[in-house]
Amino acid sequence: MPLTVFNEDIKLEDLSGVRQLVRLEETGSTQSVARELAFEGNGEHTLVLAGRQTLGKGRMGSVWESGTGGIYMTLILKPSIGLKYLPDLSILGGEVVRATLSELYGFKTRIKLPNDVYALHPRKKKWLKIAGILTESASMAGTPEWVLLGIGVNLNNKVSLDTAVSVRELLGKETALAGFLKAFFINFWARYSSWEYSSRSKTSRA
Repeated sequence: MPLTVFNEDIKLEDLSGVRQLVRLEETGSTQSVARELAFEGNGEHTLVLAGRQTLGKGRMGSVWESGTGGIYMTLILKPSIGLKYLPDLSILGGEVVRATLSELYGFKTRIKLPNDVYALHPRKKKWLKIAGILTESASMAGTPEWVLLGIGVNLNNKVSLDTAVSVRELLGKETALAGFLKAFFINFWARYSSWEYSSRSKTSRA
């Protein structure tokens, strides 16, 4: 099927640490696709990236608008840690999204626990939702067999909710999806490695 939704070429070699890229024009949700891949035994660091979602979900089953132009992705991870540390991964993902938005575009951003990222709209003088994080896991013998880190970012997509905002609206122009992904993964793996090492160390001392 020809890829018509993506307006730029997303290359695996530009996504630091990603070993396999599954790129879809449209899907129900990247989380569902990644879950199937994980159950089938697909490897760690597989990324599912969609141009749009028809059944995007947020925390507790809330709907996530997923029109063309946004970032909708799920990363398969297999951290060697205890289950009690998994909730920290959602916060870590949000912190990396927040830091990447601030680094690339100069936005004032903040985390709304447990899994949302907000940006300050300078004209409206309001904090509005710009990204969300969703994690899911399967475990065996007290350790995660796999973890899904789902991330949605309002980049160039239209946002209808008055409680949300996109990067395009804040900048007044479209921005490159590939540029955000490249910066995100450089930032992500540095923090992820530190978190995994720290969590393992705490487990061994317990």
